[in-house]
Amino acid sequence: MESEKWVIKNGTIVNPEYGEIKADIKIENGIVTAIGRGLCEEGCKVYDAADKYLFPGFIDTHVHLGNFNSFEDDCRSETISAAAGGVTTVCQMAKASKLTKFRPPQTSYHEVLDEITDIIDNNSSVDIALHLNLSSYEQIDEIASYAELGHTSFKFFMSYVGMEGAIKMGAIGVRDGIIYAALNKVSEVPGTLAIVHCENDDLIEFFQRSMTEKDKENISFSDFAKSRPSIAEAENIHRLLYYAAETGATVYVPHVSSIKAINVVKEARKNSGVKVFVETCPQYLVLTHEEANKMPGAIAKVTPTMRNRETLDYLWECIKDGTINTIGTDHCSLGLDKKKSVWYSPGGFPGIETIAPLIITEARKRGISLQRVSQILSYNAAKIFGMLPRKGTLRIGADADIAILDLNKEVTIKAENLHSSSTFTPYEGFKTKAYVEATFLRGDLIWRDGDLLKAKTGKTVLRKPLE
Repeated sequence: MESEKWVIKNGTIVNPEYGEIKADIKIENGIVTAIGRGLCEEGCKVYDAADKYLFPGFIDTHVHLGNFNSFEDDCRSETISAAAGGVTTVCQMAKASKLTKFRPPQTSYHEVLDEITDIIDNNSSVDIALHLNLSSYEQIDEIASYAELGHTSFKFFMSYVGMEGAIKMGAIGVRDGIIYAALNKVSEVPGTLAIVHCENDDLIEFFQRSMTEKDKENISFSDFAKSRPSIAEAENIHRLLYYAAETGATVYVPHVSSIKAINVVKEARKNSGVKVFVETCPQYLVLTHEEANKMPGAIAKVTPTMRNRETLDYLWECIKDGTINTIGTDHCSLGLDKKKSVWYSPGGFPGIETIAPLIITEARKRGISLQRVSQILSYNAAKIFGMLPRKGTLRIGADADIAILDLNKEVTIKAENLHSSSTFTPYEGFKTKAYVEATFLRGDLIWRDGDLLKAKTGKTVLRKPLE
């Protein structure tokens, strides 16, 4: 069905390539067809965005749909939450074992991609790109054929090897031989990259070995952080980047949480020229383990865990200077009943709806420009994952994915007002000044002032290789 024609006028465009521009945008057939002042409105609907800011639709680089609920149910509920937060594209950590029926994690994606895309295209309210979780040599041998189909990013876990709980979630830890083989293959297939979760299981086991069952039952978030120290993250990243330098592969390190980890990346970029992109998450930018201690149960449990205030401030400096490339939420939806024990409860929480309000609010407090925010929440992800120039920017010919924000309206985050199937948020009570007033997806106004206007408008994003 053809999208409606729109003129969005009187707003300030936050262009990640050029900065802030007072201009109008014309939308036809789902794409941006003109940018300027006084655009012809004949035959168009008009959206008056006076005193509002127009961002390229935000891209969440890291979500887990289907971890605790069915993939189909999460595609429905969590993408509505995305639309409410101005997120128009999410990057799903696709798992062959977490679909309508169980399959071994090592199943060829050629057997399941049609099912995955069918679920997305019939249930999602925003667009979804796929990071394919791989855990076998056979899947690695198929990387080139996956890339030909438009899936160019591949997820691996250096941690969780043999851990039953992780396996149930589809997070299959692999040993270094698989990692090296994957990087070798990625280096051979132009435009592909490896996404690698980095935490050293053996080091974590060492730091936890003296803990008794009583310790685990009563553990605080601060002690939980000590049991998974930053050296475990930094060592794994160091090893990954050594392999990447040896093979020539492009790698992407998600949810980086620590000073030591960032410094490993800086050193590798400087000394070996390795091509590595870095993602962090909102939880590492607005929460510390001390603050997590004050929350009930295990609401804020996630791995890697939150660090201290010094680390939080350092990560913001790395956003300012470009060391960190993207921010993703590591979003997953699960019930509060599963978040009672810091030690035994699963990690993860919802974040897709709150990423933009939180990051924009905090960035402005720290003197970071809206252009930089637009780069780290949209443009860089689109460029890294082969979606530019369709996604991640506002230019003629781009998809009309637009988030319209009121940066003067203060909103207090409350779980009861969010749209995830989860009934909690670790950001309860945070005050933000970045209200998502409206969201356009490929020219369709899908969200406005708290109401979903169009559901199930999302599509699977097929990508071109990274140049």
